[in-house]
Amino acid sequence: MLIATATLHEADNPDAADVLADQIVGRLGTLPVDLCVMFATAHFDDALERIVAGLHEQLNPRNFIGCTGESVICDAYEYERQPVICVWAARMPDVKIHSFHLSRENLTQLKQPEDWREQIGATPEERPSFILLSDPFSFNLLEMLDKLSNAYGDGTATGGVASAGEAPGQNSFFFEGQVLHHGLCGAALSGNIAIDAVVSQGCRPIGKHLIVTEAERNIIRELGGKPPLTMLLETLQQCSPRDIELARSGGLLIGRVINEYQNKFERGDFLIRNAIGFEHSSGAMAINDTIRAGQTIQFHVRDREAADDDLASMLAAAPREHAAGALLFTCSGRGSRMFKRRHHDARAVSEAGGAIPVAGMFCAGEVGPVRRHNFLHGFTASAAFFSPAHVTAEK
Repeated sequence: MLIATATLHEADNPDAADVLADQIVGRLGTLPVDLCVMFATAHFDDALERIVAGLHEQLNPRNFIGCTGESVICDAYEYERQPVICVWAARMPDVKIHSFHLSRENLTQLKQPEDWREQIGATPEERPSFILLSDPFSFNLLEMLDKLSNAYGDGTATGGVASAGEAPGQNSFFFEGQVLHHGLCGAALSGNIAIDAVVSQGCRPIGKHLIVTEAERNIIRELGGKPPLTMLLETLQQCSPRDIELARSGGLLIGRVINEYQNKFERGDFLIRNAIGFEHSSGAMAINDTIRAGQTIQFHVRDREAADDDLASMLAAAPREHAAGALLFTCSGRGSRMFKRRHHDARAVSEAGGAIPVAGMFCAGEVGPVRRHNFLHGFTASAAFFSPAHVTAEK
């Protein structure tokens, strides 16, 4: 497995496709490209059709997907709010890849798991993993994740929500030489490939585990028989001044345990969701997810130190010396908006794989698994490391 990246910064370069293609060929040689993923900022909107068509013609990739983002990542660098295209090209022997584009209508028309398998072109026996790039205005990514789970089980899904546009039709999606402005484009990968996903939700727990004793939709009415506001105030009484300030200034989060059957809950066992607010008369709490009685939660807080520690810990959990490359999808609220050190997430991911080729973007929502279940996240860094499966198995 060989992966290479190419970058371009001049939005008015008439030879953009040639420049990018030459970089890829210089690093991969004349080997066929099995998968090409391209990320671009909106600075290139007027030239995207020409660039995408030119790249598709020159590289002749078997699969070509991509989209636009507010900022783009290439290797160990995060190019924030500046013109850049990053092309990530992979030679993947013995890997089956099915690229696809879906519209809002597909979510309605494809009702059964068999319908989705036929549309995507992969079978459950292949146990595919997925790369998903979605538009926030014209496609329901949450519904898509449910459909994929029903059709394929819990194969790893990684990706993000395009962030270059502020209105419908302003995001661009690249699919097999075309430029589209709606829906979702993606790829299903199976065969001799291992995708090691790391989802850093960037926060730390405070207080103790609490059982939801009364809930309705996204409203928690009781925690351990008490109003959530009461339980939060009791928790904060035991916290440091720093954590109290974070909770009061909008840094309060809720961690919902994914697997209730574990003996103990640690980092990575929680799905992090936002606390929307409290009703002071009853003490009830609203969150941006559905919740039910019997589930375990814990209050969390987020700051740059917690986010830095969380990503470092997640990446250090397992060595990735066989990774050929990685894709990185990080929240647009991270980067220099959060960290003092620039290129924080990109450098961490690149170094974790030994300076491997990395491509990605700043997203309006990130896709990645927590405890083998795929979710749409916010404020996370979701990375996927690509390795040959048989090398990983031999290790």
